[in-house]
Amino acid sequence: MHIPLYIARRYLFSKKSKNAINYITAVSVVLVAVVSMALIVAMSVFNGLALFVSSLFNLFDPQLKISQANGDVFIPDSAWVRVEQIPSVASYSEVLEADVLISYSEKQLVGKIKGVPKHYTQTSDIDSVIVEGEFDIFNDVVNYVAVGQGIVYDLSIGLHFRDALHIYAPKRESSFSINPTDEFNRKHAYPKAIFAVQQDIDHSYVLAPLSFVRDLLSYSESEVSSIELRLSPDANEDAVMSEIQDIIGDDFVVQNREQQHAFLNKITQTEKLITFLIVSFILVIASFSIVGAITMLMIEKYKDIQIFKSMGAPRSLIQRIFVFEGWIISIVGAFIGISIGLAVSFIQQEYGVIGLANAGGSFVTDAYPVQVQFQDVLSVLAMVLTIGFFAAYYPVTFMSKKYI
Repeated sequence: MHIPLYIARRYLFSKKSKNAINYITAVSVVLVAVVSMALIVAMSVFNGLALFVSSLFNLFDPQLKISQANGDVFIPDSAWVRVEQIPSVASYSEVLEADVLISYSEKQLVGKIKGVPKHYTQTSDIDSVIVEGEFDIFNDVVNYVAVGQGIVYDLSIGLHFRDALHIYAPKRESSFSINPTDEFNRKHAYPKAIFAVQQDIDHSYVLAPLSFVRDLLSYSESEVSSIELRLSPDANEDAVMSEIQDIIGDDFVVQNREQQHAFLNKITQTEKLITFLIVSFILVIASFSIVGAITMLMIEKYKDIQIFKSMGAPRSLIQRIFVFEGWIISIVGAFIGISIGLAVSFIQQEYGVIGLANAGGSFVTDAYPVQVQFQDVLSVLAMVLTIGFFAAYYPVTFMSKKYI
């Protein structure tokens, strides 16, 4: 057996002549355990929130989105037929999106209109987020649209009201008219469905037939702002994206759902990193108790140190005994804390014990979403062991000048 580790383990669990050492050691273990548990729980909550938010966007966003790199509209050429014929592409939808002014009765707001084809439900899960009405907006006689729930609240819209929704879009070519309204194209439509996805989307988007939006924006029958794709369940997303990029060239970009909200993902990861660093700093402060425990233990074991020296033990071996002592304290605390943190996270994940609010229906989820990731456990373990090692190494190095 490794001699320094064996002796360090005996020192940790043996009775000391000074009870203060036992108390400080116990406090050190508890502090490391509490901080380790907090790290696991905090990062699991961030993972759960990120996964939950992305799941909301996934109901509205396409699996893959192709758009021009400069953001302009474009006309798909013969190369796009090859994209549509890729075996892994299950559905292909042309989309036209633009900023518009939406008016209803005496209220108005600036939002976005998104023109979609008849088979759009094959590309998007929009049917699953309809909270009132039906996504049956394609009619040759009457103009129908699907409206976000936030816009419905802001403009006091009702599906069964007689008033029409008036939509204004700037003309592509300015006429320099004295009357400002002459600078806008105007069309009206009646709300047919209300959808609820996520606050930013609900307060911004109106879905309309693609032909309606092209007519409103004075675009040709071929112009689009993006192409949305849904892949087959067994498709390799990265491989398909690479294949599409080779076909369409560098003038276009292919984005998956994560890349479509890159800024939101960066914010979530940044918040998670900041939380990890803050709690790790607390762990650094808590590790001072390990410093105290090792210092007092070396003072108490002064006679043992002299015996080791007389037996021919090198200085490095004696130092490793007390370094291992501090490291074992960190390991025990980390094991206890991580175990409790994982237990708390799994219980919350399965049963939702801790709710977001007492008022039912105020949130789209009743409890804090949690997801445990294996790399987080490794990160916490590595952080605790690293800080624990230095918390033991420096006092041993300093005290060995006097006692060893």
